[in-house]
Amino acid sequence: MDVRKIGLLVEQPFDGSYYWVIHEDVRHDGRFEALQRAERPFATYAAALAQGYGVLQRLCGLTGLPAYAARAVAM
Repeated sequence: MDVRKIGLLVEQPFDGSYYWVIHEDVRHDGRFEALQRAERPFATYAAALAQGYGVLQRLCGLTGLPAYAARAVAM
């Protein structure tokens, strides 16, 4: 089983605007690329982080595998 290296961060391009961004080391070379990002800003860091975490859970579930592969893994 190949483990995905994924990171969630929150960017603040200017005061009062926070965006979550999910990065992944797709090529397994240590360089993380943006996989998904918020389409709209959030008013607080906490709100952006919570929303990004929800997206990350939908992407990876409990296994860390893509959603289509996670169904095949016994827990």
